[in-house]
Amino acid sequence: MGQCNGRDSVVLQHVTHKPTEANGTNSGPLQQPETPDEDIPEHLELRDRFGNTLYFLNAGDVLLAPTTIIPDARERLTEIKQLELRQDDVIIAGFMKSGNHWVQQIVRMLLQGNTDYKPNTLSFEVFEYIPQHLMTPPDEPRAFFTHLRFHHLPTQVLEKKVKIIHLVRNPKDTFVSMFLHLSKMKGMMRYKGTWDQFFMTMLEFGVYHGDWFDHLLDWEQEIASHPKAPVMVLPYEDLLRDPLGHVQKVNAFLGADRSEDLCRAIVETCKLDTMKQKEEDLLRKLDVFTKDSPGIYRKGQIGDWKNWFTPAQNRIFDQVYTRRMAHSKRTFTFE
Repeated sequence: MGQCNGRDSVVLQHVTHKPTEANGTNSGPLQQPETPDEDIPEHLELRDRFGNTLYFLNAGDVLLAPTTIIPDARERLTEIKQLELRQDDVIIAGFMKSGNHWVQQIVRMLLQGNTDYKPNTLSFEVFEYIPQHLMTPPDEPRAFFTHLRFHHLPTQVLEKKVKIIHLVRNPKDTFVSMFLHLSKMKGMMRYKGTWDQFFMTMLEFGVYHGDWFDHLLDWEQEIASHPKAPVMVLPYEDLLRDPLGHVQKVNAFLGADRSEDLCRAIVETCKLDTMKQKEEDLLRKLDVFTKDSPGIYRKGQIGDWKNWFTPAQNRIFDQVYTRRMAHSKRTFTFE
C-alpha cells in the first residue's frame, strides 16, 4: 500500500451526470465537467483513485448521500437554516456511524417519558434527508438527527439556545463501520470497492459528509466559539461502556427529570440486539440492504478496527491522525 498524505491530495474524478459502472482503472485528480459553463448537477458521479464509482447529492459545500426524495439539496440546506424550532427541541449531531440512531432513540424516549419505540427507518426528524413537508411538526419536543456541520444548523439553534448532543467516535472504528455499512447497501449508496480501497479514500477525501477530520475539527472549533450554546459532547465509547450512567447524564443535560427506573428501562429497550430486531422486518421490506447486511446496527463494539486494519494501514492512519489532530483537545478510546 502506498503512503498516504491525508488531505494533501485530491483523488476523486468527475465522470458524468448519469450513473455508469466503474471500469476498475486508476483515475487522476478531480476534473471539471466537459462543458465549463454547465450548471453543477444536483447528483454527482465521481470515482475514487481505484475506479470505484461514488454518487453524491450536491449541496454546494457538502456532498450528501444520494436520495431521490430531496429534489434540490441546496434548497434543502436553506430550508434547514430557516426551520422553526421549539426551545425544547434537541439536536443529535455527529459524523456517520457515531451512534446517531442509538442516541436519537434514547433522547426521544427521555423526551416522551416512556420506552415506546419509533423505528429509526421511519424517522421524520432528519434534517438533510427528509423533505420539509414530511418533517415532524412542532406539536411536541422533537429529537432531530443530523450529520451536518454546525454552520448548517437552523439559525434558531443559537437564538433559542436549543440543546445539542454532539456525538464523537474513534475514527478507526468509524471507518470500519462505514465500510461495512456502505458495502452492504443496494443502489447508489453501495461502495463496491475493497476495504483497502475504502480506507485510502476515507483518509484522502472521505465520502458522504466529507473528511472525518475536517468534520470533527470544525465541530470542535464551533463549540469553542459559542460557549453559551448548550452542547453536550458524548463519546460513543463512554455510552457503550456505561449506558445507564450516560443516559442519566443525558437526562440531566436535557432537564427531562426522568426517574432512574425509566433510565434503566430505556437502556434495556435501546440495547443493540433489541433495536436490530425492531428494525429488521422494516428494513427487509424497504430492500435497501443486501441479505447478509447487519442493517443500521452492527456490532457496537470498541476496537473492531483491529480485525480490519493491517499493520501498514495502522501506521499510515496514526501518522495522519497525529498531524491532523495536533491542535485538537479531543481524545478517543481505541480499544
